[in-house]
Amino acid sequence: MSISVVNPQQLRKIRTQLGITQAELARASDVSQSLIAKVESGRVDPSFTTMKAISDALQKQIRSQGRKVKDVMSRPVLSVQASTPISECVNLMRNRSLSQLPVYSGQKMVGSISDKRIVSLLSDSGDPRTVLNGPVSRFMEGSFPTVDAETPLDALYSLFSFVPAVLVTSGDRIEGIITKIDVISVGTSE
Repeated sequence: MSISVVNPQQLRKIRTQLGITQAELARASDVSQSLIAKVESGRVDPSFTTMKAISDALQKQIRSQGRKVKDVMSRPVLSVQASTPISECVNLMRNRSLSQLPVYSGQKMVGSISDKRIVSLLSDSGDPRTVLNGPVSRFMEGSFPTVDAETPLDALYSLFSFVPAVLVTSGDRIEGIITKIDVISVGTSE
């Protein structure tokens, strides 16, 4: 079960990009239209349960529009080599607002590294320099799964309960990447 929730400040933009009214979203979310209006205007700080219901309704709307992963993937795919120091990964993630990166050895994908993994490593380390100066190959996790560019977007929802990102392929070539936030905020990325 995924617990991904839309940021309340992005709700209006996502809703309008999907072409649905406040009343339609309210009916689908089982909340009042006035609550949707208050959330969108920032006059109310909604509960997690409310935002979860709204997010679920938005995801159903996205699914009903029959989008493909190629429609929402991000390009280009930024990656690092296995020999790259963790400190360089951190800089790239910070400068590009990324939370994870695929890791390659030459042209072959060999793993991934995420901000969550780096934070965990730093908190467990007696000397953060050991982590920051070490190569990503020493600390990386498994590779991201890949899907074909023509895969229906709704096929990824359950997958994101287990992985932070999915690489999109066309033939043997990596064409893009989709993260959890890309799927949640699909209406804002068009």
